[in-house]
Amino acid sequence: MNKSSILLLISAIIIALLLTALNTFWLSYSGLVTERKIKKIDYYLSDFTLLSTQADGKMRYQVKALHLIHQQSTGNSEIFKPVFKAQDIDATQISIEAEKARQKTKNGDIELLGNVKIIKKSNKKSEGFQLATQNLTYNPHTQTLQTKAAVLLESSSGLIQGVGLISHLDQQEIRILSNVHVEFSPADNQ
Repeated sequence: MNKSSILLLISAIIIALLLTALNTFWLSYSGLVTERKIKKIDYYLSDFTLLSTQADGKMRYQVKALHLIHQQSTGNSEIFKPVFKAQDIDATQISIEAEKARQKTKNGDIELLGNVKIIKKSNKKSEGFQLATQNLTYNPHTQTLQTKAAVLLESSSGLIQGVGLISHLDQQEIRILSNVHVEFSPADNQ
């Protein structure tokens, strides 16, 4: 072999080693970057029911849902097809349904998304109603509901439409914030 062939062989080996080192570095770097983007699931529940109680043993709220995904790294929970059950001040059960729910912190607000319905059945102490909106924030610990979206409230007394809502379940109060339109149904005198 002549000098030029040996020089070419050594150059090819050096280039191959450099490319291998560069490839190894790139794979480890992209692996580190990708790892940060991966959301690690802490636990996953399917077709479940959870019950939260107060210190005195009374129900704070109950949730039934199709799936729950909790992410360890962020503390976020995603709930699919949730149905929350809570009680207002007169112990009447209220049902809150949605397509999806998200909770960013353990005891924080729960954001309900997609075809949200709140249903309260009539009892001797109070009249029932059904409320519909597209998204709603629910805090089961403070018993508050709120939204900035359009709402439709139906009861035997009539129909109320508006934009925005604030409600305190423990005070039996619903406040519609703007663009309120009311249609009363006359009472039946029989």
